[in-house]
Amino acid sequence: MELNSEAIKVSNLSVKYHDLRRSIKNPFGKMISYTALDDVLFSIPKGQHTALLGKNGAGKSTLLRSIGGWIRPFEGEIYTNGRVLLLAGINPGFDNNLSGRENISRLGLVYGINKLDIGTFIQDVIDFADIGEAIDRPIKGYSTGMKGKIGFGIITGLNPEILLMDETLGVGDLEFRKKAERRLEIFMKRAGTIVISTHSLGLAKELCKIGIVLDKGKVAHEGPIEESIKIYREICS
Repeated sequence: MELNSEAIKVSNLSVKYHDLRRSIKNPFGKMISYTALDDVLFSIPKGQHTALLGKNGAGKSTLLRSIGGWIRPFEGEIYTNGRVLLLAGINPGFDNNLSGRENISRLGLVYGINKLDIGTFIQDVIDFADIGEAIDRPIKGYSTGMKGKIGFGIITGLNPEILLMDETLGVGDLEFRKKAERRLEIFMKRAGTIVISTHSLGLAKELCKIGIVLDKGKVAHEGPIEESIKIYREICS
């Protein structure tokens, strides 16, 4: 595969964490390291939708955060070809002292929305969130649900070339969640390359053709989604 046809290339990636443990014999503590990812190796071509499967603690979130640039690898290399967006929660970086409208404008520009398009972006998020006059009040007074609607609207209004999703986003009441699901579907179609970490095998089969199965920080399997789901089930049994 030519390098310019790859969206993501992970080579011999290892990530270690450190934990300070104290005991009666050692009250000052001892630094213990453990390996979250161990010699991970794979590549994802442009336009491919890939499901990242594995039990809790297998290293899925660590891998996504490493690809997204949030975690520095202990060893190995990560190559990404295109604008990367990690979707992990509904707070894209709010300034609590600014209004909802001001936050949308500021974050839109931070995440790469063109100045010529920022007005359309702001109105799109406002229309989607539908929180009325509260949009011009400081966001520190918002409920969790209101913040979630604004955050979800901002994130799904962006145009990433590589989308990393750490599970799904659930905010608001049933009516809003249906509205959010439709917007998320359109958003995912806009994104060229997608890697989604999920425990929903139905969602994985619906969205992805390829699966990568992680087990104890290692790649246990990479291949067609049906095969990957079978391996994942065997690991979980």
